[in-house]
Amino acid sequence: VAAAQAQTDEHISMVKAVTAAAAGKSVQDATEKARNIQKKAIKAVALGALQAGRISELVHLLKQMSHGCTSNGFCVTDDSSNAITDSNVDNIDCTTLTPLLAPQSLDYAAAKFTNTGFADMTTGDAKDAGAGRKCIFLHKTSAGSASASDLFQSTGPHSLAGGLLTVAAHDSNIQATITALNTIADGGRISQATQPYHQLYNAVAELKETPKHSCGLDEAGAIEGQINDNSVATQLAAMIKTAKPDLPDGEDAKQVEAILTAIAAKDNNRGKNIRDKILNTKIENVKNGNRVETVISEISSTADRRTGYLLENNKKEFSWQNCPSS
Repeated sequence: VAAAQAQTDEHISMVKAVTAAAAGKSVQDATEKARNIQKKAIKAVALGALQAGRISELVHLLKQMSHGCTSNGFCVTDDSSNAITDSNVDNIDCTTLTPLLAPQSLDYAAAKFTNTGFADMTTGDAKDAGAGRKCIFLHKTSAGSASASDLFQSTGPHSLAGGLLTVAAHDSNIQATITALNTIADGGRISQATQPYHQLYNAVAELKETPKHSCGLDEAGAIEGQINDNSVATQLAAMIKTAKPDLPDGEDAKQVEAILTAIAAKDNNRGKNIRDKILNTKIENVKNGNRVETVISEISSTADRRTGYLLENNKKEFSWQNCPSS
């Protein structure tokens, strides 16, 4: 019984060391992927802010032009066709013009972002029934030629708001059409990115496709995660194969499975069961320059636990590399 318990303790110690090594590799992978994601995220956010700025600037311009009149000469209306003429400059929202700075989780829901475009952005008429009489911005006295009394010197069409709005000035037949963005892509990519919103879509799509990597939200989650995704099994098999290079193919994997099964004892939640046993073992904790074996769960300092894991891993690697390969 004592010999069996000693072997079990040795296996737990071995798995603990391998888990620490796997967690270290996971951190390296996550760090590298985070650098890659950071570049793409900055590009997507910058292009998104640029596009939002183009929209808000146009809305603000029209509101400033219309300020002071609610019956004629205004260009922006609400859902009831009432004039929106305030001169508020604090936001980028069409009504309040305030940027939302609070962090929000990135949402790739089908209702928002698809392989063919921005699903919510369908085409539509941006003008109200009275636009031709009231909005001087689009009214053109001399439809066929340039005129000093007109804002637009040609009827158009003119692309505004970063390509999201196409307008045509006229004395009676003005046009203001919202650009459809729900069918601009093919298979999650726009090969010919000629418009600002094309570049924005590609940047968001590239960020979405970038591989993500998580080491877990805390130490317990990290340990369990390394076990469940087979990182521990892979490194443990490599350690066994290094120590015993003459093992038949597949034998290292069989030994790993036997070790993990024995430690877990239960099959309903292998990762959690092994994690709990690891946290109940001892590692060397450095106190006042001395190495003292302490139960992991009793070590409050994350830095001290990390040091202990590294010491354990180095000790096990040395032990396996120098053991007989019989």
